[in-house]
Amino acid sequence: MFLLQRIDLIALMGLFVQAFVAWVFVAILARVRRGESTMLAFRDFHHAFLALAISLTVLSVRFFQTHELRDPDSTWSEGGPAATACYILYLGLKALFGLLLVRGSYLLAGRESPRWLSRAWWPVVVLTTSLPLWTPNIVTLLVAQAPLMIACSIAALLVLPRPAAAGSGLQLVRLALMGTAAAWCVHALAASLFEVFPLLRYALALNSFVDLAVQLALGTGLLVSLLQAAHQRLSAAEQERAQLQRRLDRDEKLRALGTLVSGVAHELNNPLTVIMGYAEMLSTPGREHAAARIVGEQAERCRVIVRSLSALAGQVKHRPQELLAEELVERVLRGLAPKASPEGRRVRVEPIGELRLHADRVGMEQVLTNLILNALQASPPRGEVLVRASARPEGIEFRVSDGGPGVPQELRSRLFEPFFTTKEPGQGTGLGLSIADAIVREHGGTITIEDAPAGRGACFCVLIPHAPRASVPESAPATPPRCAGRLLIVDDDAAVRSVLRLQAERRGWSVSECDRAEGVLSPAAWLSEADAVLCDLRMPGIGGIGLHDRLAREDPQALERIVFVTGDLASEESARFSQRCKHPLIAKPFDFDELFAIVARVARAELQTGRI
Repeated sequence: MFLLQRIDLIALMGLFVQAFVAWVFVAILARVRRGESTMLAFRDFHHAFLALAISLTVLSVRFFQTHELRDPDSTWSEGGPAATACYILYLGLKALFGLLLVRGSYLLAGRESPRWLSRAWWPVVVLTTSLPLWTPNIVTLLVAQAPLMIACSIAALLVLPRPAAAGSGLQLVRLALMGTAAAWCVHALAASLFEVFPLLRYALALNSFVDLAVQLALGTGLLVSLLQAAHQRLSAAEQERAQLQRRLDRDEKLRALGTLVSGVAHELNNPLTVIMGYAEMLSTPGREHAAARIVGEQAERCRVIVRSLSALAGQVKHRPQELLAEELVERVLRGLAPKASPEGRRVRVEPIGELRLHADRVGMEQVLTNLILNALQASPPRGEVLVRASARPEGIEFRVSDGGPGVPQELRSRLFEPFFTTKEPGQGTGLGLSIADAIVREHGGTITIEDAPAGRGACFCVLIPHAPRASVPESAPATPPRCAGRLLIVDDDAAVRSVLRLQAERRGWSVSECDRAEGVLSPAAWLSEADAVLCDLRMPGIGGIGLHDRLAREDPQALERIVFVTGDLASEESARFSQRCKHPLIAKPFDFDELFAIVARVARAELQTGRI
């Protein structure tokens, strides 16, 4: 910056401009830090520029005073106390500038600063500030500080990653650090050899302008990096907002679907109960009839459809049981056999072995059926769908892979939204994967999508976690228990009461009927003489919920003998009741063996002839 015995006016002006620019960046970074308080890297860069601005200001004052004072004995001349104090402050702040530059670069790269940096911090500062006490000459001090500035620039440069975009702010910071290291090499060389090569005196006089250019590049690069980081966070926030909006839309759809399911379930489950009850009676051993079997199967299919819609609305209770994964897959494939053959598509199952899981059989069959059907539809003619099952530390994993075109990344987050489909109009409802996702989540598991192992196609992965043995309910007996007790059936649907009476009488019960909950309470003898009560929830008047609440207040002992049934677990009222009800609550249509096993369990102990 300076020529041996006198101050070059151009160099002094360059020093003033450099100090002014440093203060400008200090002000900008201070303003930016208030809005980006979480970015620790920019805190260090702000402090680095503050140290640089103060050091350059101190040096400017020192040489401005020398330029104005012509007295050779002035305290501001080389070796004087004022000049030495300025050099001490200048070099200490320049050391802080270099060290903060290194630490900020580590933070900007997303890494922790190394231990050696914190250990070397104060020794480096103290050593640097002591140099003017030994060599109070600006040219010598310029050479002495060059190794520190070069080392700090290279250390900061090495830690910063190479950006993908050539015009990014990080690339500009890297170029500025390269320029800083190169500039200080030139400064040290010029200060050491200018007496031998006089032309180097001009290079030494212009070093402030070189430092100014590097400083501008560094500050500008930092600001651009900050803006890019803010833009990335804004983009991430926009993506998160879009995801939240999609979840909100999904919740709205589910609420609307829940309202629809609530009405549909109640209207369908009562006739399905009647159909399944009579179909079971026609298909008793020794009297099997093909038509009755078909009626029962189709009624069961309707029940699964209603149950699936209820699962999507989040209003279904799954009944986990121990299942063999191999048998589960075989049952699904038997049901899909007629659909797997068009255009030569086929399903291949890798050997599964003795894998056991605890899950709802009907629900898991529906999940796998949906995934395999989708894979068959996505596969090309004569394509193959691969089904695998394996044990994981956290549970049992099923993987269904196809050889189709795959699923684009931008669509994967929407695949499980209700009513979203990539199929042609009329080819799908957009509910299959949503229902599968709802069933898996009810089991505490996850369903995800990834690329198929072969690199072409999609692979759906279903993970069902292990269940504690104690949480698995007891299974129903192979043969229905026989009882000679008295059963009271309370339901406003005469057809439902009729089929329940027939099924109960087949199992030895003596049956009475009532079509309103109030009727149970008015002739008290009905309730007091019944050994067990089957009571529907939704009926005119107080209904089953009202009966429950009244008995809970007036006769809790009688409440112990009631089994509540409902065709509508999807309604908000029924869902709230199911959460607070401590007594059996069974959804229609029934598995009659299971239903009457539970009825026998709550009946008076002396009348039970079998245990479940």
